[in-house]
Amino acid sequence: MGKRLFWFAVGIGLAALIIFKGKEYYERFTPKGVADQIARTQEGATTWLGEFFKNVAEATAEREEELREATGLDG
Repeated sequence: MGKRLFWFAVGIGLAALIIFKGKEYYERFTPKGVADQIARTQEGATTWLGEFFKNVAEATAEREEELREATGLDG
């Protein structure tokens, strides 16, 4: 009796896991889910590029200031 109850519980757990994951995959691969994934990727790339160009501009300005001080171009 104990083995049957154990395997019954294992079966219920696996069925719940399969249903949960199946629903997740179904929602992910519908047209709306794919569009959401693309939007998240685009947002992440836009954020990353914005930060990158901001860092480049800051580093360029800092280096220009260092060079102006070193060469005495500021007067």
